[in-house]
Amino acid sequence: MTDDPTHDDWNARAAAAERAVIERYVGGIPGVSWARSAWPAVPLFGRAEGRARWHYWWSAHLVEAAVDAARHRPTGARRRRARAFARGIRVRNGGTLSRTFYDDLAWLGLAYERGAEVVGQRRATERIAARLEAAIDPDVGAVPWQVGSRFFNAPANGPAAILFARTGRREAGRRLSDWMDAELRDPVNGLIVDGVDLDETHPRRATELYTYCQGVALGAAVDLARSADGARFAARAATLIAAITAWTGPALVLPGAGGGDRGLFAAIACRYLAEAARVFDERADAAGPDAGDADRAAASARSLVLANAEAVWNGRATVDGLPLFAADWRARADPAPAAPERDLSVQLGGWLALESAVAVTARPRA
Repeated sequence: MTDDPTHDDWNARAAAAERAVIERYVGGIPGVSWARSAWPAVPLFGRAEGRARWHYWWSAHLVEAAVDAARHRPTGARRRRARAFARGIRVRNGGTLSRTFYDDLAWLGLAYERGAEVVGQRRATERIAARLEAAIDPDVGAVPWQVGSRFFNAPANGPAAILFARTGRREAGRRLSDWMDAELRDPVNGLIVDGVDLDETHPRRATELYTYCQGVALGAAVDLARSADGARFAARAATLIAAITAWTGPALVLPGAGGGDRGLFAAIACRYLAEAARVFDERADAAGPDAGDADRAAASARSLVLANAEAVWNGRATVDGLPLFAADWRARADPAPAAPERDLSVQLGGWLALESAVAVTARPRA
C-alpha cells in the first residue's frame, strides 16, 4: 500500500487482529469468557492449559481491547463478548476481584471504568479506586507495587493516577502524577524510570526504562490536563511526548521487550499516546488561533501511534490466514511454536496498537 492507510484500513486491520486473538486464545462457558496465555496451548502436567496459565492483568487489557472493538466496530456480539470477558476475570480469579498487587487492581479498574457503558461493573470500579486510594503511603505519597512492599513504581502509580482522575479523585491523581515526575523522571532524557525501592536495608532506584512506564505517566498527565490547573499537566504531557519521540529515533517505533508480561508494554504506551492525541486536539480546538503548542503535541502523539501500528502490521506473519504479530515491532514475527510470539500478551499488544490507530484516525485534522 503506497498511500497512507485510512481510518477504514486501520479498522479492517484491527478486526483481523481481533479475530486472530479470539480464535486462537479464547474459551469459556456461555456468558463468561477468558483467554489462555499461549497458542498453541502450553502443556501443564500432561494436559493442555490449566488454571496456572491464566493472567489477571493481561485479562484486564483483553477487556480494554474488546471495548475498543465494540466502539470501533459496534455489534451486539462484540458488546456481549466484552461483558463475558469482564465476568471471566472474577470467575478465573476464584470468585473475587481481589489482588495483592496494586498494579493488577489498577489495570482492572481502568478497564472497567473506560468500558462502563459496555461492561457495567461500576460498583467494582468504585471499590477498586477506593482501595487504591487507601493504599497511598502517607510518608511516600505513592502506592506500593504490592501489599506490604516498599517498592513504589510507575506501573502501579500511573494507572492508579489515571483511575483517580476519572473517578472524581483528582487530588489523589495529582499527588501521584507529581510524585512520578519528582521521583521517577530521568533528568537527562526526561523519561520515566521503573521505580524506587525504599527497603531500609537495600534502598535503590530502579532505573530501567520501560515503554509502559512512559505510557501510564503520560496517561495520568493528559487526564489531569482537564483539571483546574490543567496547563501544568498539559505541559508535563507534551514534554514526555517529546522525550518518547527522541527515544524512538527517526523511525518512531518503540523498543520491544519480549514475551510474557513484557509483550503488552509497547501497546500500553500506544494506548495513552492515542489518548494524548485526543486531549491535545481538544485543547487545540479550545485555543483557536493560539493552538500551536497543542497542535504540535497532538501531531507528535499521533505520529508515534501510527508509526508503531504500521510496524505491527508490516512485521506480521500469516498463519492459517490470520495475522501473527512480532514480539518486537522493529522486526519480523517469528511463527515458531517456542517463540515469544505465541504469548497472548504479544498478540493482544498488536491488537491494542491497531485499535489505537483506529482511534487517532477517526477524526481528520486540518
